[in-house]
Amino acid sequence: MTKRLIIVFWVGISCLSLLAQESTQEQDSLYNNQMVELMEVVVKGYFPNTRLKGNALVTRIEGTDLATTGTVGEMLIKVPGMTGSEDAPEVLGKGSPLIYINGRLMRDDSELKRLRSEDIRDVEVINNPGAQYDATVRAVVRIRTIKQQGEGLGVDLTLTSEQDLRYGFNRPSGKLGLNYRINSVDVFGSVYYFHQDYRQYSDLEEITKTNKIFRQNGPYTMTWKNNQLTYTAGVNWQISDNHSVGLRADLTHYLGGTNMVIYDEDVFENGALIDHLYSEQTSKESKPLGLLTNTYYSGIVGKLSIDFNFDFMKSEINTDRENIETSLINDDFVLSKSGSNSHLYATKLVLSYPVWKGKIEGGTEMTFAKRHNTYWIDKASIANTDADITENNIAAFAEYSLDFERYGQASVGLRYEHTLYDYDDQTNNDFLHRSMDEFFPTAAYSVTIGNVNAGLSYSIKTNRPSFFAMNDAVTYISRYSMQAGNSQLLNERLRDLTLNVSWRWLAFTATYERCKNAITQWSFITDDDAALIKHINLDKPIKTYSVFVSATPRMGIWSLNATAGVAKQDFFLDIEGPDGTRRDYYNKPMYTLNAFNTFSLRHNWRFDINFMFRSRGHMQNFYCDCDNIKLGFVAQKSFLKDNALTIKASVLDVLQRNHFNEYADMGYYQIQQNNRYSTHKFVLSLNYRFNTTRSKYKGTGAGKDAQQRMKN
Repeated sequence: MTKRLIIVFWVGISCLSLLAQESTQEQDSLYNNQMVELMEVVVKGYFPNTRLKGNALVTRIEGTDLATTGTVGEMLIKVPGMTGSEDAPEVLGKGSPLIYINGRLMRDDSELKRLRSEDIRDVEVINNPGAQYDATVRAVVRIRTIKQQGEGLGVDLTLTSEQDLRYGFNRPSGKLGLNYRINSVDVFGSVYYFHQDYRQYSDLEEITKTNKIFRQNGPYTMTWKNNQLTYTAGVNWQISDNHSVGLRADLTHYLGGTNMVIYDEDVFENGALIDHLYSEQTSKESKPLGLLTNTYYSGIVGKLSIDFNFDFMKSEINTDRENIETSLINDDFVLSKSGSNSHLYATKLVLSYPVWKGKIEGGTEMTFAKRHNTYWIDKASIANTDADITENNIAAFAEYSLDFERYGQASVGLRYEHTLYDYDDQTNNDFLHRSMDEFFPTAAYSVTIGNVNAGLSYSIKTNRPSFFAMNDAVTYISRYSMQAGNSQLLNERLRDLTLNVSWRWLAFTATYERCKNAITQWSFITDDDAALIKHINLDKPIKTYSVFVSATPRMGIWSLNATAGVAKQDFFLDIEGPDGTRRDYYNKPMYTLNAFNTFSLRHNWRFDINFMFRSRGHMQNFYCDCDNIKLGFVAQKSFLKDNALTIKASVLDVLQRNHFNEYADMGYYQIQQNNRYSTHKFVLSLNYRFNTTRSKYKGTGAGKDAQQRMKN
C-alpha cells in the first residue's frame, strides 16, 4: 500500500511538472523580473528561484510562495537542497548545518520558530564550505533578511498551540519581539516562552550473548517535560557606512524539567523466561541561568574589510536520577546524580583584500573551552567520576578566489588547527593529554555555460566527539545494560568531493565522502555478564555516495518544491562474537522523496500539501528497517493592511507513519528498537506584526563547534 501511494504521488507530480514546463513564460513565476533603469533605457532580466553561485545553491524567498510558509524552520525544509524537520533542518547528504542570519551565527535553535519567512530575502545552502569555517562544519546555510525601512518602535507577536491528536497533550509557545530604531542606533529585544512535552513510545528487544544468551523484550516509553524562557537583548550602532559595532546577549531561563524512562520487559535466559523486569527511571534537571554574549565590529578601511567577533558562553546542568527496579528475582533501588558546568571564550577575525582579479581572505579563530563533569551512584560496582575536561583550539586560515570571467571562478584555501585536549579524573586517577596539529585544504571551481551553472568542490573535514562521548563515567540503565563514553576517542577525518549543477528550475548534487575513524557505539561484556555500550572509532573507513535532484516548477496557482535522491554506503565490518568472527555489510541504500505543493488563491488564502518520504537503509553500522512517511495539510489566511495578521491551521503526520525502527549488531550485543513519535498534531498559530523593522545586527559569532558540543 505504501509503495503504491508513493508511485501514484510521484507520477502525479511528474505530470504536473511537464505541464508546468509547457506553460507560457508569462505564467512561469520561477523568474524574477528585475527592472534596471539607465539613461531612459529599461533592461529586463530573469533569474530563477534557485540558482547556483559557486558551490552554493541560492534560493530566492521574497516574492515567492516560500515567503508565506510561516516560521523559518517550516520554510527551510522546503528549500531545494534541504530536508529534515522544522525543529532540526538538514542539508541533504551532509546533516545539520551551521545557520547564519544576516551574517550572525544562530546560537539558539528556537530562532527557527521565532523568525518569520515573510522577512527572508534569500537562502544560501553551501554543501561543501571553505577554509573560513571550522573544520567540523560540513554544511552552512546563510539566511539574508529583507532590508526594512523606517524608524520607531516595531512589535512582533506570535502565539502557537500544538495539540497532539494521538496522546492528547498540548505544547503552547509564544514570542514577543520589540525593535526600536532611531538614526544610526538600533535597540532590539525579545522574550520567548516554550512548553516542551516530548514523548516517545518504543518496542525494545536486546540480546546479550556471553556464555549464556540473555534476551529482553517489551515496551519502552520516554516522556520529557520542561518550561523554558529565552531572553534576547542587543544594540547595534551604525557609526558610518563603513563601520558598525554591536553587542548581543542571550539568556536562557530554564524553569525545571522532568524526564521519565520506563522499561517493562520479559527476560529470557537460553530461551527460558527467568524474570520480568520493570524499571522506572525519573530524572529531574535544574539549570542556572545560561548566558551567551557576542560582541562584534564590522568595517572597511580603504580596500581592507574587517570582521571581528568575541563570544562568551556559560552553562550548567544538574541531574538527580532515581531508578526503581522490580523483578521476580530481586528488587532494586538506585540513586545517582550527575552535573556539568561549562565555560567558553572564543574570538574570530576575518580580513579580506582584493588582489589582482580576485580576493584574498584570511584570519584566525581561537576557542578556549573548559567543562567539569561529576557523576555519583550508590552502587559499588560502578565508579564515580569527578573530571575536568579542557579543550583549546587555535586556527588560522587563508583562501584566495580568482575570477577568470567567462572561463569560470576558482578558489583554493588552507586551514590550520592546533587542538590541545586534557582529561583529568581525580577520582579514578585517569589522565589524558592529547595535542594535535591538523591541516585542512579546500578547493573549488565553478563555471557558467549558457543556462547551465556547474561547480566542483573538494575539502578535508573533521568531526570531534562531544564532551559527553568522551566522558568515561558509566551510566546505569538496568542490571543487564550500562552506557559509557570514551576519553580515548580520535577525531573523524572526512574527505568530501561535491558536484553541483543547475539549469532553470532544476538542480543536481552528487557527493562522494570517505570517513576515517568514524565514531559509533559498540558493546563490551562486564564481569557481571551485563552489556556495556561505549563510544568507539571504527577501524574501517566508511565510503558514502549520494545523488539528489531538486525541481521547483510552477503552473498557475500551483507551485512545487520537490527533491528526490539516494545515499548509499560502501562499508563492512568483521564482527567478533561468541560464535566466532563473521563479516557484515552495511550497504543498503536510503532513498529520499520530498514534495511540497502550494496552492495560492485570491484574497490571501493559501493551502499546502506536504509529503516527505525516507526509505529503509543503512547509516554507519545501524540499519533503519522501516519506511518513514510524513503527510501534512496546511491552510492559512492573512488579514488587515499589509497582511499584518496571519492565522494558520495545520494537521501534521496525517497517516501516522512517522516511524523510525533501528537495528544494530554490536557483536556480543544486538538491539532492535521500534519508535513512534508524538507528531500527529493539530497546530494553530497567530502572528501579528506592527511597524516591524529588521535589526541591523551583524555579529557572526565564534567557536560554534565547541559551543554545540558542550550542549551534548
